Order: sequence, then structure tokens, then C-alpha cells
Amino acid sequence: MSELNFQNMEHGVLEADIEKLSKEIAEKRNLLEHKNLSERELVRKSLEPIIKQMSASSQQSDVNGRLSDIPVEDGNNQILPDYLKDSPNEIKIQVEKLIDLVFHQGIMKAVKEAQKTGGFVLDAFHDALTDKLYDELKKRKLI
Repeated sequence: MSELNFQNMEHGVLEADIEKLSKEIAEKRNLLEHKNLSERELVRKSLEPIIKQMSASSQQSDVNGRLSDIPVEDGNNQILPDYLKDSPNEIKIQVEKLIDLVFHQGIMKAVKEAQKTGGFVLDAFHDALTDKLYDELKKRKLI
């Protein structure tokens, strides 16, 4: 029973993240400098402050658990950016685990963990997260 409560809590974090992100996208859509951006690019622009904010604070705090301890579902390769196609499997797995972490523990925890991986993985994570959240927001008709 406590496992169900934990899962509901995890999904509650994700739901709050998605709600906040959809509001930020709506706000950005109304700004003159973002009028010509695609919805996917609006998602990307809305994620940038979160990732930059976490960059500043990631050196001061730590995430419980390790990225290597997070299971990855098979068949997630479609979420990876095309430029990772020729990258080592280790990098692909890191990005997949970070995306999985978003959907289990929220954007903030995943970004904190991504900060520990280096610039290339962080950028790939940002790109993959943009695509994944864009699809989720479209599915929910929030954009």
C-alpha cells in the first residue's frame, strides 16, 4: 500500500511539473519575441530557465540515489536526439535514465542529476526532454 502512495507522490510531482510547464509555455507564447516559435521550441525555451537555475544550485545540493541505480525500459531509443545515434551506448543510457527519472521523480531531480554528467549529456537530455514533454503536452492538449 505504501508503494502505491509513493507512486502517486511521484506522479504528483510530474503532474505539477507538466502543469507549471504548460503555464510557462502559454506565457511565452504571448511574448512578442516568441510569436514565431514553434510549439516544440516554446517547450525548449520554457525548460531552459529550469536547467540554468539548477546549474547554479547543483553544486550546493545532492540528489538521493545514483543515476546508475535507475532502471531503463527497453525501446526508449526513439526519445534520443538523432545526433546521439553514433554516440557510445553509455551516453545513450545516461540520457534515457535521466528521461526516466523525470517521469518518476520530476524535472528538478532529473536536472540535478543531469548536472553531474557533463555538458554533452546535459544538452542531449535537454533535447530529449523537450521532445518527450512536447509529445506529452500535445497528447494532453495543453499546447
